[in-house]
Amino acid sequence: MHHREHCAEAKEWSSVPYVIDGVMVYLDDVEQQFAVAKKAGARMLSELERSEHGMRYRVEDLEGHRWMFVQR
Repeated sequence: MHHREHCAEAKEWSSVPYVIDGVMVYLDDVEQQFAVAKKAGARMLSELERSEHGMRYRVEDLEGHRWMFVQR
């Protein structure tokens, strides 16, 4: 998060909701985790999404690191 304050490239790629250099975590109950994160005030990068690969959502932590939580 601090890096993008001084770096145009980091600020540009941070303007999209995608996880470019983050962490992907597989969960058994992504809907429950999504509800907990949202209630706690996390910076949500996406809503809960369903695809042929399962359900997922993306979030950014307090330091600007991006996470994707997935349930197959």
